[in-house]
Order: sequence, then C-alpha cells, then structure tokens
Amino acid sequence: MERTCNAAMAATPGISENTKEVLSRVTRLVLCIAAILVFMLVIGPKLEQIPALKPIAEFIEERDIDANMYFYTEVEEFSEASINMDNSMMYPPRSMTGR
Repeated sequence: MERTCNAAMAATPGISENTKEVLSRVTRLVLCIAAILVFMLVIGPKLEQIPALKPIAEFIEERDIDANMYFYTEVEEFSEASINMDNSMMYPPRSMTGR
C-alpha cells in the first residue's frame, strides 16, 4: 500500500514533502474508515447468519438487550455475572495442597 501511495505522489513533483505526508495520512485514514464501514455493513450482517452465532443474536433480540452497551448493569444476568467476577478477583480460590 505504501508503495502505491509513494508511486502516486512521485508522479506529482510539485508537491512538498509536508503535503505528501499529509496526503499519505489522509489516504490511510480514508482506507481505515472504509474498512470499518465494510465490516459494519457487509461482513457484520453476514456473520449474524452463521449457525454458531445465530442463537446468540436471537437471544439478544428476544431479551431486548442493547448489545452496544459496555456495561450491562440494567440486565439481571449480566449484573450477577459482574458481581461474581468482582468477587472472584477479590477473593481468588486458594490451593488446598499448600497448607
């Protein structure tokens, strides 16, 4: 990819090095945004139809869970899981053989 950008910029000799750097960064930004959009609009919806993931997607839809949330404190199951994880981290299991 970098070779393509450098070749395209070499064809325009009147552009300064600073402008070439800005164009290179903007090109990379646009490519990253395009990759994200392709994943969101094409690959993501197709992944939802995979048999292994379909039950999970249906579970989320049936229970009206906002899958975009980072913290599921308003959902009882996730709240209980969070409490269990916190307790496991605070009070880790001890080995019975070391006594």
